[in-house]
Amino acid sequence: MYQYMQFLTKKWRQQGAIIAFTALLLPMLIVGTGLAVDLGHVYVQYSRLQNAADAAVLAGAKAYAENNEKVDNHPKADAKAEKYIQGEYHNLKDEQGEKIVDNKKTDRYMAKPQNNIIYYRVKLYKEVPLYFLGGIIEKYTVSVDSVAAIKMEAGTNWFNNNMFIFRKAYYDTNSIENPDTLGTDKFSKDKIKDTFDGRIVYTNGNGKKDTNFRPDVVRYSTQTDLLKRFYTSNAVTENYDIRELNNEKNKVKYDSNKKVISGYWSEAEYDVYDFDKFIKHMDAKTVNAPENVKGNNLHLKETSLFDNENNLRIRYKNDQNFDLYIDSSLGNSDDPLYIYIEPGFGHISINLNDNTGRPLIICMGGKDNQRSQVVFNLNGYTYKGVLYTPYCNQWEGILTKSNGKKSKFIGTMVGEVINLQNNDMHFVYHDYIGSNGTGSIDGSSSGGIPVIHLVAPPADLRW
Repeated sequence: MYQYMQFLTKKWRQQGAIIAFTALLLPMLIVGTGLAVDLGHVYVQYSRLQNAADAAVLAGAKAYAENNEKVDNHPKADAKAEKYIQGEYHNLKDEQGEKIVDNKKTDRYMAKPQNNIIYYRVKLYKEVPLYFLGGIIEKYTVSVDSVAAIKMEAGTNWFNNNMFIFRKAYYDTNSIENPDTLGTDKFSKDKIKDTFDGRIVYTNGNGKKDTNFRPDVVRYSTQTDLLKRFYTSNAVTENYDIRELNNEKNKVKYDSNKKVISGYWSEAEYDVYDFDKFIKHMDAKTVNAPENVKGNNLHLKETSLFDNENNLRIRYKNDQNFDLYIDSSLGNSDDPLYIYIEPGFGHISINLNDNTGRPLIICMGGKDNQRSQVVFNLNGYTYKGVLYTPYCNQWEGILTKSNGKKSKFIGTMVGEVINLQNNDMHFVYHDYIGSNGTGSIDGSSSGGIPVIHLVAPPADLRW
C-alpha cells in the first residue's frame, strides 16, 4: 500500500510540473509566433522591394545609356525606372493600395562616375505595418538599394555621324532652279532648291577599307554634270551666285560629330561602313515584338502598336507590297520608335501625311538577292529619324520625293542608291539613337557599346 501511494504522489507531481512548465512557456511561444509573423512580413516586403529596385535600376541604366544622359541630369532614366516601381510595369501595389515612401526629392535616383564607369542607383524605402508589435512600433521602414554599372566598350557610331550613306549611285533631280544656265554667264541668284546640312559618304558596304572604291554615279544634279556640290542651307541665305559659292574657302567645316559648323558646300567622301551590322541589330532588337500589323499596309497614328521597348516588326507574309502611312504626329519627344521590316517585299512605300513628331528608326532587312523597291514620299512634312535600306532596288534606290512641297528630313538615310526628286527638300544630320544607342559618362556621344549589369558599387564611391 505504501509503494502504491508513492507511485500516485510521483505521478501527480509530474503532472503539476508539466502544467507549470506550459504556463511558463506559453507567453514565450506567443511572443515568438508574433515576432515570426512580423519578421516574415517584413522579409516578404523587403524581397519585393529589392526585386522592384533591381528591375528599375536595369531599366533606368538602359535609358540613361540610350539617351546620352549626364550624371547630374538623367530624367529619362528616372522616368523609366519609376515605371518599374509605381508606374505601368510596377509590382508594388496591390488591392490594399501599398505605397512607397515618397523620397524622390532626396535620393531615389542617383548616378556617379568612377574609372570610366557610370554607377546608376535606385534607393527605395517602404513603410511596413507591424501586427504583433503594432502596439509598440506601428510601422517599420524597410530600405533597399540597387546599383547598375554602365560600362562603355569600344565601338563605333551606328552611322559614323553621316547623313547620307550610299554604295552604287546618288542622283538629285532639280537640285537647282535653272540648271541649263550653268556653264554660261547667265547665273541668277538663289537657284539652290535642295540643301544638305550633314556629311554625305559612299562606301563599299562590307566594312573593309578600300580607298580605291568609287560609286558608279554621283550626280548632284541630273540636268548637268557641271554641278558637283552639295549646298548647305547657309548657301541659300547668301547673296552669291553658284560660282562664288564654289570657292574653296567656302567648303564645309564639321565639328567632331560631323555636324556642319560653317561653309556653303561639300562633296561626297569615302567612308568604311558595314551595311549588315545595323540590320542584324534591328533584327535581334525586334524579334520578340508582338504581331501588331495585319495585311499589307499600316496607318500609323499612335504608338500603342509598339511593345514596351518601342519596337515594332513588320513580318513578311508572301505579300508583294507593303505601304506605311504616318497619319499623325507620334509625339513631341526625341525618344525614338523602332520599326524593322522583314525582307521579301517587292515594293515598299512610306508616306507622310503629317510630321513624324517622335523619331522613326525604320530598317529594312535584305540581301543582294532580296531587294525592295522603296518609295519615300515626304509630301511637304518633316521626317525625323533613320531610313535604313542598304538592300533597296539597285536602279531606283530609295526614291525620295517632295511631291512639289517643301519637305524636311532630319537624321540619316542609308541606301544602295539615293535618288532625290521634285526638289525643295532640306536634309539635316542628327543622331537620334546615339553611339550604338548609348551615352558616355559625361552625357556626350562616346562611340561605345554599353554593358549594363547589377553590381556592388566600389566601397569608396560616395553618393
